[in-house]
Amino acid sequence: MLNSVLIEQRLALMVGYLTELDKLTRTPPEDFLADRIITGAAESYLRRSLEAIFDIGRHILAKTGSLSLATEYKAIARGLSQKGIVDRKLGLKLVEMAGYRNRLVHLYDEI
Repeated sequence: MLNSVLIEQRLALMVGYLTELDKLTRTPPEDFLADRIITGAAESYLRRSLEAIFDIGRHILAKTGSLSLATEYKAIARGLSQKGIVDRKLGLKLVEMAGYRNRLVHLYDEI
């Protein structure tokens, strides 16, 4: 059975992160790129938003009997698409975003 409280909590976190990201979009590009605090905040809010999405996806897959599809971020995205929880187009976008999240975390010194 899906835990609606967990899903709602993750969605609320994501809305908060996206609200902060929206505020950062008002920063002129040259100021944004010149300020490490602003770029760091943007990276953090984006990464946290992605992690909230994949936490929800992992939960849905695990609770619908597809725990084997919930092993890592790209697998979660593919699993959601395979199970018809999201359409193919969104599934492909989620796979792409999972890769981006992994680069944010593991290649932080290159971004």
